[in-house]
Amino acid sequence: MRLVTVDVAVVDAKGNFLADLQPQSFRLQEDGVAQEIAHFAPTQAPVRILLLVEASPVVFLIRGEHLAAAHYLLGHLRAEDEAALASYSRSLQPQADFTRDKDLVHRQLLRLTQFGLEMAEVNLLDAVASTLDHLSPPPQRTAVLIIGTGLDSSSRVRWEELEQRIGASQVTFFAIATGRLLLGKPGKDPKGVEATFAEADARLRALAEASAGQAYFPESFQELDRIYREIAERLRHVYSLGYYPSNKARDARYRAISVDLVGESGAPLERRDARGRAFRPRVFARPGYFAPKDIVLKPLVTYPERGGPSQATARERHRGA
Repeated sequence: MRLVTVDVAVVDAKGNFLADLQPQSFRLQEDGVAQEIAHFAPTQAPVRILLLVEASPVVFLIRGEHLAAAHYLLGHLRAEDEAALASYSRSLQPQADFTRDKDLVHRQLLRLTQFGLEMAEVNLLDAVASTLDHLSPPPQRTAVLIIGTGLDSSSRVRWEELEQRIGASQVTFFAIATGRLLLGKPGKDPKGVEATFAEADARLRALAEASAGQAYFPESFQELDRIYREIAERLRHVYSLGYYPSNKARDARYRAISVDLVGESGAPLERRDARGRAFRPRVFARPGYFAPKDIVLKPLVTYPERGGPSQATARERHRGA
């Protein structure tokens, strides 16, 4: 069985990375069975993030604030970080490939003015599935930041299938929910909008949690500075854990992964903040993967005991030619 690698982010209550952990601090399980950690290394890498921006008619009224959230993130990236841009409404529309040229991404973002006023069709889950296709397999650790309402009108992909696919990928999803900005717009039914966006918020939260990411629901843009610093901290610093699964079956089944922190006694790890208050660090790791599957090769041509191919086999080959 091949080595399974798991990137684990560990942060305190303020989102700061905890950099002094050792292999014995981690308890890693697969399908509830403890696994021996064979590889351990704290790693630091530049941020590689795709901005997935909703461009549906739904966000027409808040398009200024909506796009400002994406511009704000680009302004927080470092020179060595890479960014890409895609938009979605009915379907995914790539806008800019991964680049360190943030000005190029800024310019492409400014061109996202085609919100239109036609029927409000937005297919978030289909866009996420297409994003995974576009990024698969990612050459390095990659994150996707969804900036949108979380609404979904007619996606064809089933959530149960997408959830496992997200969890087994090497892509981490974050979300900035902008739908709540619509609550203050005139002509909106507060009760109806609140119920609709409560469901949309739950969808964004589920997408993020399926990949060990996080969804954020800012009430004002003053919160974005803290949010983007936390996301960047999560992406730059991780512990890379590797193990050889005790389950050797090559059956292509989904395997659930869980990672916890423990102290010397085996109890959940606790730390103390600057004021001496105890807290438990937050742990983020992908929730699972699909085991490999043995490929059985079948002969294309069968030969009789004597002579060359049988006449029947020859006829079949002729039909397939």
